[in-house]
Amino acid sequence: MGRSIVVADDDPDILSIVSMSLETQGWDVHKATNGREAVDLAAAHHPNLILMDMMMPVMSGYEAVAELKARDDTKEIPIVGLSAKAMASDMERATDLGIDGYITKPFRIAQVLSVIEGYLD
Repeated sequence: MGRSIVVADDDPDILSIVSMSLETQGWDVHKATNGREAVDLAAAHHPNLILMDMMMPVMSGYEAVAELKARDDTKEIPIVGLSAKAMASDMERATDLGIDGYITKPFRIAQVLSVIEGYLD
């Protein structure tokens, strides 16, 4: 099985930094700038994991997580949220939707890589 990840973030700098860092680690990265694209990419590529910004246009990360976890073909894919919203209520909302992990912004790329490896080991 290949090593692929969907990275969804509407901030082009974060999307670029995270994607480049993952690619140097040997990951095949599929980039999304909104939740709708993330859902479509996950359904098309069945990645090992999804990194999902929770606050995006078109479809929020919360809406995308709900749809992904409701679909038979994507419900088993681990999803780790990325968000500047660090309130317990925000994390609880994401957990209630079925998100598997949560990283608050700002973050260090080493933290992201460590969390990914933790979910896939």
